[in-house]
Amino acid sequence: MWKLISGTVVILLVLDNASSKGLPSYLKLCKRRSGNLRTCVAENVELLRPHLKKGIPELFIPSMDPLIIPEATLNSGDQFKATFRNIEMYHAENFKVDTFNFDLDHHHVDAKLTFPLLRIKSNYNINGRLLILQLNGQGPADGNYTNVRASLSLKGTPFKKNNKEYIRWEKEKIDIGIEKSHLSFDRLFGDNAQLNEQTNRAINDNIDGIIQELQPVIQGVVSDFVFTIINRVFARYSVNELFIS
Repeated sequence: MWKLISGTVVILLVLDNASSKGLPSYLKLCKRRSGNLRTCVAENVELLRPHLKKGIPELFIPSMDPLIIPEATLNSGDQFKATFRNIEMYHAENFKVDTFNFDLDHHHVDAKLTFPLLRIKSNYNINGRLLILQLNGQGPADGNYTNVRASLSLKGTPFKKNNKEYIRWEKEKIDIGIEKSHLSFDRLFGDNAQLNEQTNRAINDNIDGIIQELQPVIQGVVSDFVFTIINRVFARYSVNELFIS
């Protein structure tokens, strides 16, 4: 879910000038101070959707089927440690834009996104107590998430390069909510199939609390990737290249 959100925000921020150097030709041209800017943005998102599976190099957006994330970690001191590697996320291209507000004059962005269904696979290494469960194992993990909602606030800082104005973006706020989840961890207790099954059942019986405990991992990965991608785009294109007056 995490890498997808970053790619989506990049789409929304750069689609206001489809004729700029290196931007896809199939985008509609949106005027910066037009009264129908929000409608134009929404239409461009729909035009981009068929291209998201393979990725859009011009916008620095990678393939979304699947999205690949190298690693995510959670460390609660001696109580609980978890590492997830080789993360693969599926169905990311089906996102919906609920709201999007972009204030270029004040360099501020607010967006709310929904992903109806996400599947996330990874290799995990877990050690410690998570709620009432004592976990110590490593192996494949598989998660299905329904109606993943993300709320983002970004603040930009303008700077000059080669006599052109650019924007560097920083996080103000990122919140993520998940309506429904189901998790599966193989080999939590090695080859003990019965104990593995019982523990996975207990995890999903307490899924709301488990997801809440894992929230820092989700938000951390989203935050890092969002601002890495956005700053890469805005370092490549000046404000006047991205937005038409």
